[in-house]
Amino acid sequence: MDRQLQIDRFLAAAHRLAIQRLRADPAGMALVREQLDRWRARNGSTRADRYRDEWAELMTRGIDALERVVCADDDHARVLRSVSPVSVLITQQERAHLLREARRS
Repeated sequence: MDRQLQIDRFLAAAHRLAIQRLRADPAGMALVREQLDRWRARNGSTRADRYRDEWAELMTRGIDALERVVCADDDHARVLRSVSPVSVLITQQERAHLLREARRS
């Protein structure tokens, strides 16, 4: 299987899991915002700023809007998933499991 397709499947599954977590506990949105803030403080201005800005704006619209945009099956969603702060909501063990599943499918 194409490596990029495996990565795309992994990221899509990870984001579906993160959205489930946010639905179960919307307070998790604060963790995601904190991650964005850490990236900005650590990295300064980068080419990814426009996507980080979009993440920040999407989070103000709520979980439904976030899911609609980030879990879509289009190129823009794939780019957003590749610069995503929701990794703070997923454990290393869950990441490993999702990656194995993406490689199998």
